Amino acid sequence: MLEQNDTSDPISEICLSFYPDQIDVLQATTQIQYWLNGPDPLDYVNIYINNDEKNNGLNSHFHYVSLGLSDLYGDERVHKRVKSAEENSGYGYELTMRVKKEINENEPPKWPVKLLQALAKYTFQTGGILDEGDHIPNVLSDSDCKIRHALVCEDSMLKISQTRFGRVKFLQIVGCTNDELKFAQEWSTRKILNLMKNFRELGNDYLLVDLKRSKSIFELDSDLRRKTLRNLKKEGSFMSFVKSKCFWRLNLECSSNDGNFKPYDQLTFNIDLETARLFPLILKQRLDKENSFIFNGIDGRSLILVPENFSNSNCLVTKENPVQSNGEECQVLVNKRLIDSLYIFFQQLKLDKKEEVGEHISRKFFFDDLNEFSLYLRIISSEKILNFFENN
Repeated sequence: MLEQNDTSDPISEICLSFYPDQIDVLQATTQIQYWLNGPDPLDYVNIYINNDEKNNGLNSHFHYVSLGLSDLYGDERVHKRVKSAEENSGYGYELTMRVKKEINENEPPKWPVKLLQALAKYTFQTGGILDEGDHIPNVLSDSDCKIRHALVCEDSMLKISQTRFGRVKFLQIVGCTNDELKFAQEWSTRKILNLMKNFRELGNDYLLVDLKRSKSIFELDSDLRRKTLRNLKKEGSFMSFVKSKCFWRLNLECSSNDGNFKPYDQLTFNIDLETARLFPLILKQRLDKENSFIFNGIDGRSLILVPENFSNSNCLVTKENPVQSNGEECQVLVNKRLIDSLYIFFQQLKLDKKEEVGEHISRKFFFDDLNEFSLYLRIISSEKILNFFENN
């Protein structure tokens, strides 16, 4: 429901300093608040009109700002009250999106509100938070256009702010094509976003979402793909972690909950299809180049893959003890043989051609050169992973 509102919450107060003439900001409100058992976690989404006056309206757009991931009230109806203003307010961020405004278009589209609600719901339900440099595949998969995915960056105008209920940063959701997502995953989300700022089709620094955009930046600049591939080959992937629908289990795991790291010889790693599609990249562009990689699971626990020659004071795994865990974090040593075996396995699956995984895909990997370590890898649907945590 869209309506005019005069709001005095911390987020609207911050935005008002940038949009002083929009006191009665257009606001999408949820009919029943989340804290009253409503379905949508965001109480409001403010929609500002940015006329880009410095460029004579060239990049006019609707600026969507979520309200609800941070604390709006300070009375613990949704989020715990902070003890000091230096602490994060709620989840510590709000989401924004800048959607291109057509000439004479006065009614803002409603789909960005639904998207921001869906992203917020994921965080409220799973505890998985977004951050600058993240990528979100298929978040616009219902659309018939080429803009099907999203990258996450800091909003170009709204910076980290101290409110009376804690600290808040503003993360902007930027639409991208298959090509742009692929290079963000293989190389660097931040570097691809910086390249995107060079194109007027995206509003330059504004990074506008335009569902009518029919070409990726690599189609708009025919030489850019070659330059990016050259940099990727030289530098490898900067993606050091991913937040995904995955979780892990250890043999006799109940004994690992005292906070101390202990060795194990058996690990089961459950991943969804999107995570599985990333695995060949992680194996060749990170682990094979002796860089570690972190999977942040849906349960908030981390699985860290550590290459054999990786040197770090926090690294606990050895050939004698290739798996170490304290219950919240699990480190796994991966040698060249394991990297190659996993890579061949994923290449043979041809996951790019699969829309879903059916019941599941599983494989056991056993390595006598890693003290008889066993890895059970299972690829299952996202729905089954979510259902597992809803029912346990």
